[in-house]
Amino acid sequence: MEDYASESSDNRILDFIKSNILILALFLAGMMLLGYGLIQMTAPKKTAIKFEDAPSVADAKTDNSTKIKVDVAGEVIKPGVYDLPQNSRVQDALVAAGGLSSNADRNYISKSMNLAQVITDGAKIYIPRVGEEGTIVSNSTAQVAGVSTTSNGLTSVNNASEGDLEDLPGIGPVTASKIIDNRPYASLDELVSKKAIGKATFEKIKDQISL
Repeated sequence: MEDYASESSDNRILDFIKSNILILALFLAGMMLLGYGLIQMTAPKKTAIKFEDAPSVADAKTDNSTKIKVDVAGEVIKPGVYDLPQNSRVQDALVAAGGLSSNADRNYISKSMNLAQVITDGAKIYIPRVGEEGTIVSNSTAQVAGVSTTSNGLTSVNNASEGDLEDLPGIGPVTASKIIDNRPYASLDELVSKKAIGKATFEKIKDQISL
């Protein structure tokens, strides 16, 4: 009798499972989803990484420490002191000053001025008028118009006029023109390396010249 009752009970359980298998499947699926949701809620959240465009170079503020002041005087449209970027050239300073005036001695400038010469902070650029001669570029406050020698009395190979260069021993008009055409010079030795003058001539004038 007990075996019969046990078998009857098992059959009823199987019948119940078979008739409610869909409900049981949905119940199990729901429990799995609920468990997954609880795990997601308790898990530490990951910090989202945001990518932002870097500011362009054009938008960057100009650092005043990279500026130099240059005094442009003489026969230019707008004489004055100008702020220019470091490593600016003589031409940049003249453009800032509005260019040459109608009275500027263009012939003298073409022979004695190197528009590509780098100017330094505190430099003075003087443009002479027709019939006048003056220092074109001066990087020393001790220099004034009409003087193309340094404070120690040496002739500046970077600033001297053609006439001043011709006063040096062994320097004629052709050689003076070569010296001017090869400006600027970072060292006196460049007079030879740039083939502006020969070694023999350099030996004659090396004690009378400076940058």
